This record gives sequence, structure tokens and C-alpha cells, in this order.
Amino acid sequence: MPMAETEIEAGKCYSAGGEKYKVLFINRGIVTYQSWRDGVKMSPLRINVGVKAFAAAVKKAIACPAEV
Repeated sequence: MPMAETEIEAGKCYSAGGEKYKVLFINRGIVTYQSWRDGVKMSPLRINVGVKAFAAAVKKAIACPAEV
């Protein structure tokens, strides 16, 4: 079940199953995030997507790791 757009916040992490995302910031409805998988370092690439699409892709908020 997708999350509500209002639940997406900068600085929080979210899970979409196997892949996880850390939201860096949200500006004018655009979410900038980095992704990672278990056992793999966080990607250095920053990805931009609309908040509506991001909320539809993620399933739940998770605790951000200290070091990924």
C-alpha cells in the first residue's frame, strides 16, 4: 500500500522492499534521495522524483542506518 505524500519527510528513510531510500530534501514537490540495498553502500548518486511518485513507490518509513 502506498504512503501518503504528506508522510514523506526530508532526513527520513523509507523501504520499498529490497531497496531503501534516504530523503535528502524536498523542494517544490521534488524529492531528492539516495538509495541502497542491504549489505551494499549507499549510492553516491542523488535522484530526483516527484513526491507523488516517491510516495507511491515506498511502503513504510524505516530507521536510517548510522553508516551505510
